[in-house]
Amino acid sequence: MALADDFDGLLIDLDGVVWIGREPVPGSAETLRELLAAGKEIVFVTNNPTKPPPVYAERLQGMGIEVGPERIVTAGMVAARLAGEVAGGGSAFVIGAEPLKEMVAAAVGNVLDVEHGGEASVVVVSGHRGFGFDELLASKRALDAGAALIATSRDPTMPMPGGEWPGTGAVLAAVETASDRSAEIAGKPERHLFEIALEAIGPPARVAMIGDRVSSDIAGGRDAGLATVLVLSGTTGAEEAAAAEPRPDHTVADLAALLR
Repeated sequence: MALADDFDGLLIDLDGVVWIGREPVPGSAETLRELLAAGKEIVFVTNNPTKPPPVYAERLQGMGIEVGPERIVTAGMVAARLAGEVAGGGSAFVIGAEPLKEMVAAAVGNVLDVEHGGEASVVVVSGHRGFGFDELLASKRALDAGAALIATSRDPTMPMPGGEWPGTGAVLAAVETASDRSAEIAGKPERHLFEIALEAIGPPARVAMIGDRVSSDIAGGRDAGLATVLVLSGTTGAEEAAAAEPRPDHTVADLAALLR
């Protein structure tokens, strides 16, 4: 009996599970197609805020995985929603890529540039390659004046071909240190992303969270009351997995192992 047979629904991380950078994890596309054909309810959940759900859906469809954007929940879309709730008709300053700024603008209505970022009523933080001192200074000024602080995750790194890259957690550490503030986290392991994902997945009772990072995927899945499956195709190696806390319910080499 394959491990996948134990579950009716699956929340599946993307980076390190389905792909690493632009390269699919071997066997992931075939496995996902088979799971969908078998009637499994799947929602993809990612802390990567650099693209909106329709772009992720298009990429998955290019791999032959037929899912719509309503089946993808990103920390970016959750952060934008939270920012809209706390902004109170004010403005936002976003440290992040352009797609995240667009999502926050749609939710808040007014996203300030770095020159005026110190006037924002909410600061939203995510990792991006252009992070610099001017952004750090603008965020500190806004936070010192009482702005709310939201971040997409605390993930320190993200898996990439050739080695991990700095993630949102690395940028957030600078902002929190400079401002002596602690962010509300939109993505895994916090509840916000899981609540939206479980609503999207529907009524199945037997749901598992599948991911490659213990601190976000496994801890978040456990807190949400789900079974947890750790894959070793991304950020977590076998030795680290053996000592993981919280311990995953299952540890497998990769997504394809669900069907073996």
